Amino acid sequence: MAEERLYTDHPELYDAIQSGWNYDRDVEFVVDQLSRHGVDGRRLLEVGCGTGEHTRRFVERGFDVTAVDAYEGMLSVARGKLGSDGGPESGSAAGTVAFRRDALPGTEVDRRYDAAVAIRGVINHVSPDALVLAVRRFADALAEGGLVVFDNSPLPPDGNQPGLDVGKTADGRYVRVARHAPREDERLDWRSVTFTADGDPFVSSRPMTPFADETVRDALVDAGFDVETVDGYGPEDDRTVFVAVAPG
Repeated sequence: MAEERLYTDHPELYDAIQSGWNYDRDVEFVVDQLSRHGVDGRRLLEVGCGTGEHTRRFVERGFDVTAVDAYEGMLSVARGKLGSDGGPESGSAAGTVAFRRDALPGTEVDRRYDAAVAIRGVINHVSPDALVLAVRRFADALAEGGLVVFDNSPLPPDGNQPGLDVGKTADGRYVRVARHAPREDERLDWRSVTFTADGDPFVSSRPMTPFADETVRDALVDAGFDVETVDGYGPEDDRTVFVAVAPG
């Protein structure tokens, strides 16, 4: 059984661990793709919003964002960054945000969006038998000609050796050891042991799927998307990014 304590009990620590990520680059990539494909609407569905770093930047760029995540702890941190559900002060050029607890493949869709994103390996949290349904959820969520942008993380199918991460939070230093361990069902367990600033360790684990790019592309094509792939959101990013136009 998964013990997703990093997401549920320690979202502030997750936020610190990921603080070095280039969120600006990712958002700029999405904005550029929307412009290139002639999508000028501002209604954006963000699946797997985490602690709201991409969300905040999309709102600042004028998007009206529906941001969903599976974990209330992550949403709590995100809400703290952007305020309660709603938008910025009246008269601001920025957009709005509404948070909701939800996840692929069962994401509920109550409106049509101009664009959808699932950034940083969100699709890899989906089990292999749920990939087709997850992709179809994007098709259901998008207006005609809408754009979905998401990435496939290059996870090691056979697992990897433990990696060490040492960093700081507002409370002090943390030490984290993490690895991907292979499972019999061809998925991976993303396992970690973290020592917090107060010295108390906790264990976290989460099943992940190392999808082949061809498998993801086939699911998108079967759902009627016009698909292209890009090598990363920018320099020094080894993810495969899927940019797909929704069927008319």
